[in-house]
Amino acid sequence: MRLRRFELVIISVTLAFACFVGGYFVGRIGGSVSISPTVLQQNDIQAPAPQMHMVGVQNTPAVAVPAPTPAPEIVITDSANIPVAEHPPIAVPEQVVPSPQRSSRDAQGRININIASRSELTDLPGIGSSLSERIVAYREANGPFQRIEDLRNVSGIGERRFEAIMDKVTVGN
Repeated sequence: MRLRRFELVIISVTLAFACFVGGYFVGRIGGSVSISPTVLQQNDIQAPAPQMHMVGVQNTPAVAVPAPTPAPEIVITDSANIPVAEHPPIAVPEQVVPSPQRSSRDAQGRININIASRSELTDLPGIGSSLSERIVAYREANGPFQRIEDLRNVSGIGERRFEAIMDKVTVGN
């Protein structure tokens, strides 16, 4: 089957158009990174003297062949023509690993007065919300209790109240 010249021209134009459109869309799908060679001015080029290598096979005359020249530098840029290597590093948030919760109660059920909250301190006999506030305020002002007897330094905790809670509290680590 022999095609006429007109049909060949139409087929050629159609194929060329299809290749152009396909290349256009493939280029758009590829993202916004483009590759462009660095253009050097004539004055920037300082060509070294060509090096010659001797190439030959045993028992034949050697032939001088020029050494290969290095490839031009290629700079990859993004859509704003900023070289990709100059972008600041991307900050990756650190993973926050929750620390194990320290319980305010020990194995015997005693409340650690150094880490107990105000509401946990109200579980102690004779300790209400105002006294638990004073215990926490004392702890924040003076640092952790070194021994349970230091509770006597809190305003409102006398000898009788201290004796009622001394077996129910600890100053554990």
